[in-house]
Amino acid sequence: MNILPINKIILASFAFALTHWKKIAEISILPVAISLPLLMILPQMLELMEMVFQGGDLSEVILPDNTPIYLLFFLYGYIMLSVNMYRLVVLGEQSVVALSPIFNIRQIFRFIGLTLFIGFVTTVPVMLTGIGFLQLIIYFLIMPITLNFINIATNQPSKYKWQLSFASQTNLFLLQAIIPALIGMIFTALFNAVGLPEAFGWGVKIILFYWSLVNLALCYQLIQKANTSA
Repeated sequence: MNILPINKIILASFAFALTHWKKIAEISILPVAISLPLLMILPQMLELMEMVFQGGDLSEVILPDNTPIYLLFFLYGYIMLSVNMYRLVVLGEQSVVALSPIFNIRQIFRFIGLTLFIGFVTTVPVMLTGIGFLQLIIYFLIMPITLNFINIATNQPSKYKWQLSFASQTNLFLLQAIIPALIGMIFTALFNAVGLPEAFGWGVKIILFYWSLVNLALCYQLIQKANTSA
């Protein structure tokens, strides 16, 4: 049984964004402000990454000053925004407060731990085997575990057995991985073809980031509802 209809979830996510855009903007102010130091040096960081990927001499790679601190600020801002977005979708506007930092240390470390776990299991096998497609296969297999981001945001215990049907898990994978990636590639190619500045591409990526957060939370709600009524 498929409990995650793609069309309805996409429409619901856009409807949510249209009806809650003001609150979304409010809870984005502080995370964006905290992330600004890293965002300001992002072009330089991308140039260094390109140099490394092209096989450049690592001894010539010099990171900008205070980069580790900026990365920590960015990570904290990312966690703060993600947690507040998940809470906004699942618990409503009364559950989030604009310009309010997150001080729940356990919540922060749980979020970081899950992020590192997903990154580890999806990248290390690819690094060991050199098979890029393996990352998509592993990501599909562990996709239900990503629902724990909402459990963390709402201070619920983590679950590792979600009992999703193959169709539901496939749709969750499509909504979280394939569809955003395809949309991003299409718009990037389109913007490059017409000669638009790179800022337009980053704008699409930001929208897709918010959209993915809302989609995951909506999927979580549908799954919890189905499990409750089962």
